[in-house]
Amino acid sequence: MNRFLSLSTLIFLFSFSSSAQQFDICMDVVSSSGGQGVQGNRYMAWTVGETFVKTLHGAGLAFTQGFQQPDACGKSFVSTSDLSDWGMSLFPNPTEGFVTLRFSPEKNGHLICSVYDLLGRPMLENRMLATPEGSVIDASAWPPGVFFLLLKDPASQASVTFRVVRL
Repeated sequence: MNRFLSLSTLIFLFSFSSSAQQFDICMDVVSSSGGQGVQGNRYMAWTVGETFVKTLHGAGLAFTQGFQQPDACGKSFVSTSDLSDWGMSLFPNPTEGFVTLRFSPEKNGHLICSVYDLLGRPMLENRMLATPEGSVIDASAWPPGVFFLLLKDPASQASVTFRVVRL
């Protein structure tokens, strides 16, 4: 009886904790033109036609004026990024159709993309992404769920994995 009670309590707690996940919708800029850059430990992003943007900090809060807002959710890296100097951004995430990957044009290279579901089944394999301003990945045929997007630099064999949520 004691074993049954312990097992049922464990199952109850596991089911409660696994259903308590929260998905945030992160803001990103959709603009006709712009770019981003990293130099040292400083990150800069800009859009063409945007008015002057000012950010004020105080009491643990940041207020940004303008339509280009900082990413409140941060990067959705699953693995430690071996490609951190590529300056990648993946949006929108979660998505209902297409996902756009941007990376630094200074790298003068391309990335190989593969996408897997939670069971390890391939949804997309070995697709070359060579447009730094925005390589588009079609996720419209994927069922709703969580997927892992694996990016690999063929020159250095460095890789990074993103988590993508398909609504």
